Amino acid sequence: MPEDETLTQEEIDSILKSMSSGESPEEVLEEYQEEERRIKDYDFRRPMKFSREQLRTLQLIHESFARELSTYLSGRSRTFVDVKYASIDQITFSEFQKSLNSPTFIVIFSSEAFSGSAILQMGLDLGYVIIDRLLGGPGNTLEEIRPPTEIEMNILRKESAVMLRMLSKSWSNIEEFDANLENLETNPQFVQVAPPNEMTILITLSVTIKNVQGFVNLCFPSSSLEPLNDKLTTRMWTTSYRHTEEFKENLRQSLLLSKLNLSAILGKTEIYLNDFLNLEVGDVIRLDSFYDEPIDLEIEERPIFKVNVGKSKGFYSVKIVEKNKELLERLLVEESMKKKTKKLDSSEKDEDTEKTGDE
Repeated sequence: MPEDETLTQEEIDSILKSMSSGESPEEVLEEYQEEERRIKDYDFRRPMKFSREQLRTLQLIHESFARELSTYLSGRSRTFVDVKYASIDQITFSEFQKSLNSPTFIVIFSSEAFSGSAILQMGLDLGYVIIDRLLGGPGNTLEEIRPPTEIEMNILRKESAVMLRMLSKSWSNIEEFDANLENLETNPQFVQVAPPNEMTILITLSVTIKNVQGFVNLCFPSSSLEPLNDKLTTRMWTTSYRHTEEFKENLRQSLLLSKLNLSAILGKTEIYLNDFLNLEVGDVIRLDSFYDEPIDLEIEERPIFKVNVGKSKGFYSVKIVEKNKELLERLLVEESMKKKTKKLDSSEKDEDTEKTGDE
């Protein structure tokens, strides 16, 4: 109990009554302090709409979404992209708007399972890196963030449509639905999917592409998730999160049919362009490896195996002596996701062709 706090007459009478029943002053004080600890502050302007179990279920859903997104972006940008679940918070919609920089990239989406619309937001520092990689660049972001051009917005629109399909897949353990892209915005103040004082669920994912780190946010107004409140339980997640045998067989077949490029790297070195142009038969180039050391066997330009060089039945060959299992598994998953993405793109083209024919 704070030193400057004065007991009321009722509290004094209660303590005296307890002491008269045989309790010691120390026991009475301990009971009083325990009663104080059970009292919690509650802000009626920021009511907590979701329980701990519901927040835990939302966390599991978006941890799955982060893994799917990491695999997809790694395949699309041809470099490893690390996407991790960062946090989940309950804040008002106005607080979410004020936390965003302008310009930014905002996707407004809806579905038949939600009541109203929700938001997927990505910083343009990440957006420009993804665009640069997709167009064959090294993956540099802009020094000064500017609003995207129409072509850049179309590229981001296509990528965000795939992200929404992955989000729908992650939610399928709770409720199956299709997320429909409604609109794109770059100014947070023009986005009004909920009243300013309405509580929202804000899920933040941390994204790292090469040396650029940013965040992807998902904002769900509390009213939009009301139809799913009863299903947001960890029990629903654990009972439904099972891969069918058909899914496993399709994944296995997809991996078996993947074609990969293998390259045995005898060694590497750096020379001046002038020296390269003047190379002649008989010249010796010093490499960074020795003849008796294992060399790298690269799959899709990634050093997966260590091998020894030799001959087999008159052909040059290599013998595997070491394997990087983690890199190999990641590569196979990325190749599988590339195939799925190509199928989705081809199906979208077929749909567009059918619509054009109908018109």
